[in-house]
Amino acid sequence: MDELTQRTNALKAMPLLADLPHGELEKLARRLTVEQHRTGSVIIKEGASGAAAYFLISGTCEVRREGRRGSKRVNLMKRGECFGELSIINPAPRSATVVALENVELLVLSEHDFRDAMRSNRSMSLQLVRALAKRLQGREDEFTG
Repeated sequence: MDELTQRTNALKAMPLLADLPHGELEKLARRLTVEQHRTGSVIIKEGASGAAAYFLISGTCEVRREGRRGSKRVNLMKRGECFGELSIINPAPRSATVVALENVELLVLSEHDFRDAMRSNRSMSLQLVRALAKRLQGREDEFTG
């Protein structure tokens, strides 16, 4: 299987992108870069600027936020999940730090290409809204629980 097919298949396995037509997935796959990070590596840092979305294709990452009592885990990301997209939708400093809990491989999509994909595909936009709503509900549970 060639690299383009592997990337396209990896994107198809992402809930955020699963409803995109095959041609759109291939178009995105051509624009992706691949990053590998070792256990303990900081992938994105809370407060830093950022203009890329990351799709986790292998490994596990921990999402941490700084609070009054230090850094706290707020999420665990596994294969098939996406992070970093919030800084594309709302240009602001990163809202959390993401650390590799084991060796990870990521597909990285630039801000420009991510925005193009959202404009051209309503199902991706809808899936993104659902994913963000789920995260927001999780944060509400933090405060009420």
